[in-house]
Amino acid sequence: MTCPRCQTGNPDEHRFCAQCGVRLIEHGGALAGSLRERLHQGLALLVEGEWGRAREQFRRCLELDPGHGAPSRARDHLRRAVELDPELVNAWLLLGLVAASEEDYAEAEECMSRAALLEPNAHLARARLADLANARGDLEAALPELRRWADGQPDESAPLLHLANALTGLEEWAEAARVLDRALELEPESAALHRRRGDLCRRTGERERAERHFATALELDPDDDETRLKRALLLADLTRVDEALSELDEVVHRDSENAVALYHRGLLRYVERDDLDGALDDLDRAAVLDPEDPSVRLIRQELLLEREDLPR
Repeated sequence: MTCPRCQTGNPDEHRFCAQCGVRLIEHGGALAGSLRERLHQGLALLVEGEWGRAREQFRRCLELDPGHGAPSRARDHLRRAVELDPELVNAWLLLGLVAASEEDYAEAEECMSRAALLEPNAHLARARLADLANARGDLEAALPELRRWADGQPDESAPLLHLANALTGLEEWAEAARVLDRALELEPESAALHRRRGDLCRRTGERERAERHFATALELDPDDDETRLKRALLLADLTRVDEALSELDEVVHRDSENAVALYHRGLLRYVERDDLDGALDDLDRAAVLDPEDPSVRLIRQELLLEREDLPR
């Protein structure tokens, strides 16, 4: 299948483009939660620069199939590929992406530098070099490369997204907002852009606007449980409790081991619905999943004491 954004060819079963991360096909129920589904989404998140979320997808891949070997086995194959042909730009790029996913930033930076040297228009490699500067905490070093990338591709939203990420890390909220708004003008159907704009609105206290961006992101990418959870918490803050509970129900339905969603659903059930039993059920489950979380233990203990005080 050809990606509508970057025109890269992908196998027909892929749901996300391996080059730019755009969604290729609509969600298929048969693939939901499968090894293939999670692996493809992890690769797309790598391309988007979402290292933490990509690692989580690969971790779930290994839980589903401990022998799968993602991404370590991929690194071995890619290293062999560049040994055989040191001018394979895409192999250097992919090796850098996988190395970064495993937090081997030194190898990742070396690989991205080789890709950029071999292909001056390898914008994705240059973007990753900027991201690696971010990972080192050297955000100032990332900005010049990102600005050059954005200037070199004025009609593309991807460089603006990465530039906004760096500006956000530097707490340059106003410029980050302008950059993201420019990107959304270019690509209003980008779930990634709406997620970032929603996150920025949350940081600057624009809760209603943040909720709208998260809602749009979920329309475009219904599988994004992290954004669904963020939207649920915003809805609760905006006293739209029924909608918040509905979103939390959906997160728990999709991922029954999401301790954070269970914790917040339990709190809402108790505070807004006076549902003590339902709240305790959620908190019991959250406590089993995350026994080290002091908030879960504290609230659960308070509710247990309250239930003991109720007349029998």
